[in-house]
Amino acid sequence: MKVLITGITGRVGANLARQFLQNGHDVRGFVWPGDRQAEKMRSVGAEIVEGDLASSADVSAAAEDQEVILHLGAAFQAGGPFTPEQYMDTNVKGTFNVLQAALGLGDRLKHVILTSTDATMFKYPPNGIDTPITEDSLPLVSTDWYGYSKVLCENLVDRYCRHENLRATVIRFASVWGAGEILKFPAFHLSTYLKQFENRTDDAGKSTYQRLRDEDAAGGARLIVARDASGRPWKKHIIEVRDIVHAYEVAVGNPNTFGRVYQIGAKEPFTWDALVPYMSEATGIPYSTVDLATRPTFYEYDLSAARNDFGYDPQLSVYDMVDEALRFNSEGGGEIIPTSV
Repeated sequence: MKVLITGITGRVGANLARQFLQNGHDVRGFVWPGDRQAEKMRSVGAEIVEGDLASSADVSAAAEDQEVILHLGAAFQAGGPFTPEQYMDTNVKGTFNVLQAALGLGDRLKHVILTSTDATMFKYPPNGIDTPITEDSLPLVSTDWYGYSKVLCENLVDRYCRHENLRATVIRFASVWGAGEILKFPAFHLSTYLKQFENRTDDAGKSTYQRLRDEDAAGGARLIVARDASGRPWKKHIIEVRDIVHAYEVAVGNPNTFGRVYQIGAKEPFTWDALVPYMSEATGIPYSTVDLATRPTFYEYDLSAARNDFGYDPQLSVYDMVDEALRFNSEGGGEIIPTSV
């Protein structure tokens, strides 16, 4: 197949490109002019086309003669800061241009997949979410510009599927972690919460801050088993890059997915009371358990739609990620403790 990947130089796009090239497909990448990572993708066999997602002419030229479009290019929080206008131009107009170009391919098009995000949903109510989240169990109510732009992008895909019968699918990612990143996640570290609570003036906030100060008194790095005010450990669902690549491999060209939205994540969520002690033993960094007077992180995803419709079968647990992160760091890939949060 001939596969166009927008955002090919990002960590997900680059890994997708390598996998599709390894599988014998022709890969074309669409990048910003002057992207410093473009040459690296050329070196692994991808054709590189420069352009602007906000330009319909650039996108149409990149899509010419392609059979599959994997649309990952976007303005997003970690790459910014971006203005509201940039979010609208790059994400919303860019997605419109990609869908128009896909439509112009006619019967040649096998599939276009839009990358979306769980940032479209509000996952942090005061008491957490007890029931596993399905693709339509939460309203898309994000108001930050990144999440809101992705809501609009999902709506665009729905319009093209309904009105044009476009072979299109939306795949939403959970929070994405790559090699070594699990150990750096700020919400595992005492330093994060000291900064979060140091300016709280309410009684619960001040009490939590004093508890954190007491834990900090021993000095050195410390991990935290975060719990809510009732003593329930926090829970979260994430995804590792390799499980994303697997999702795209098995979804591409599958007619069961046309017109649908799918949430993907790791094979299981994790709770702080299980993962943090494992991290502590593996790293030698001590941990403490603290009840935090703040909105908890407490949610997981129901992955049954992706499993049933296109055979999504994620393999990596968070414990695998910890083990691999330790190997990654021992080989010089990074530090265990973040220098800033």
